[in-house]
Amino acid sequence: MVDLTNNKLGFWSIFFLGINSIIGSGIFLLPNKAYADVGLASLIVILINAVLALFLALCFAETASIFDKNGSSFVYAKEAYGNFIGFEIGIFAWFIGIISWAAEIQGFLTALGGMYPTAVDPYYNKLFVIIIGVFLGVMNYLGVKFSKILNNLITVSKLLPLILFVFIGIFFIKGADFFPMLPKIELGLSTGNLGVATLVIFYAFTGFDLLAVAAEDMENPTKNLPKAIIWVMMFCSVFYLLIMIVCIGLLGPKLGLTSVPIATATATIFGSSGFAFITIATLISIGGITIALSFIAPRSIQALADSKYVPEIFNKKGRYGTAGFAILLTTAIAVGLALYGNFIFLASLTVIARLIEFISTAGSVLVFRRKKLKALYRMPLGPTIPIIAMILSIWLLSQSSYENIFFIVIGFLIGAILYATYAKKRMKEK
Repeated sequence: MVDLTNNKLGFWSIFFLGINSIIGSGIFLLPNKAYADVGLASLIVILINAVLALFLALCFAETASIFDKNGSSFVYAKEAYGNFIGFEIGIFAWFIGIISWAAEIQGFLTALGGMYPTAVDPYYNKLFVIIIGVFLGVMNYLGVKFSKILNNLITVSKLLPLILFVFIGIFFIKGADFFPMLPKIELGLSTGNLGVATLVIFYAFTGFDLLAVAAEDMENPTKNLPKAIIWVMMFCSVFYLLIMIVCIGLLGPKLGLTSVPIATATATIFGSSGFAFITIATLISIGGITIALSFIAPRSIQALADSKYVPEIFNKKGRYGTAGFAILLTTAIAVGLALYGNFIFLASLTVIARLIEFISTAGSVLVFRRKKLKALYRMPLGPTIPIIAMILSIWLLSQSSYENIFFIVIGFLIGAILYATYAKKRMKEK
């Protein structure tokens, strides 16, 4: 008999959760950036990111199997490095939510600009950013829920057009656009277009960490989680490679000149109707993600307030049962960032903030092994995977612009001030 009381996630549920968490606006809007930077080497960029994302995901799987509570990187960092680093990682989780929300707002307007250029006009773009941000902030404050129906619509709207794009477009690619096979690329530790392209495209691979966080809700996570992670990353990597190949094969050098690559590539086969179809699907997908992030972003700081690590005002509920101050501050920062930078800048900034979190988690694997903490899942090859993951992550961080670093330093200083003035005493009491 089937156990109807068992609500745990099986292998296929974990697999589709991973696909849904990873595939998003990045693959709709970033192939053009990679091609503009490195041409055909954009295929190598995807492979580098695939290895890094897989190794980092396995690090998350091992650390998640040690703890029986949610919290992800904050919990791991606090246990591995102490209260200060743990608190900083917890604050960065909030910043990541904010930056991601800002990036998706600009991503939505970038996609909309393919049909209505007014959306990317400097003046109107700022106006639309304010309208979208304020509207979603108010909806959040009023307690309007993000429905499962909308979530399912987002999943179908982003996967179906991409699958059709690959399986139809592959018959129209032009082989001449793939020569020469060894394009010239600039290399270097802190500069080089290969590193910059890899940094930006990594945005399309983020989201894998959500799999490990959900480990306690999975059926037999020791067996299913690592297997699902490997299959999810293999699927996404092959899928992204195919999308990139079709984009190059349909557009050639024109790929680096468009801001909506998949829609533009589809138009070469189906004309304006194909362009409109992909654009509408992109808008539904990114719009849904934007709505989801508007609700998720304030929750990280609320969680810290619930644990008494930041002032209680961040979790103080208003007349609608929502944390008004957390929502207000989160919305204000997200709108400010979206007003400041475009999608490419915000995607890069999101990646940099996430890499700090990811390096912390990969390093914590080594710390926990030294402490001999019991893990239900342990990666093979000893310390090799977390060490390679940290080296690649540090290399990507070295590709950051000074502008991006400035914002990260500001985030670090805010965390340090909150820790010194409030959290330090509270965390020592626990």
